[in-house]
Order: sequence, then C-alpha cells, then structure tokens
Amino acid sequence: MCKEAVLLVGHGSRLQEANDSLGRLVSLVTGKRPGTKVTYAFMQFASPSLPAALDELAGAGVEQVTVVPIFLYAGVHIREDLPQILAEAAEKLPDLRMILAPVLGIDERMAEIVWERVDAAPNF
Repeated sequence: MCKEAVLLVGHGSRLQEANDSLGRLVSLVTGKRPGTKVTYAFMQFASPSLPAALDELAGAGVEQVTVVPIFLYAGVHIREDLPQILAEAAEKLPDLRMILAPVLGIDERMAEIVWERVDAAPNF
C-alpha cells in the first residue's frame, strides 16, 4: 500500500479522447518515478471527479496526496473551485493530508514543444 500519492487534476471534457490524454500523462509521470502512486481526476464533465478521487485514495490507505493542477494558468477553477473542493475534502477526510502544487503554468521548456509543433504542422 502506498502511503503517498500524486493526483493530476485536469479540466475535463465531454469528449472522451480529450480526457484520455490525462491518463496518458499519468503513465508518463509514473514512468519518471516508478513505484509512486499517480492517478487523475477532473474538475468537470468527466470522471472521476476530484472529490471521488480523493475518497478513493483515502479509502486505499493513502495518507498524503499532492494535487497537481494540469492547467496553464490560474483561472477560476484554480483560484476558487479547487481550494473549495480541497477544503471540503479536508473536513470529510481528516486523515488525508492534501498538498496543492502550483499549476503547470507557462514554462520555458514549453517553447521547444511549440516549435516542434510548428515544424510538424501541415501546410494548407
């Protein structure tokens, strides 16, 4: 049983293939630190919801979860919704320590990916 976990939180979409991307990211993140419990949740439109994922982790005996918002900027979900959900979960799950990581945000390393996408873009 893992005592610690990482929970990637995405926005969620009505399109399943969009939501599947977060699952692929979980696999990539797990590959960087094998043995670490990494899972995901969504803010809306998809399952599992953030409260449901936190309940599941607590039920599995996880004692500490680091919540990583997979967002480029701190909009309403990050500034308002996420803290509210975590506060409600803290009351419901007092034995689960929740740490909120900063949003992914804009990072210099993303510039290389942008240029890779530009180079790969088809001509019209």
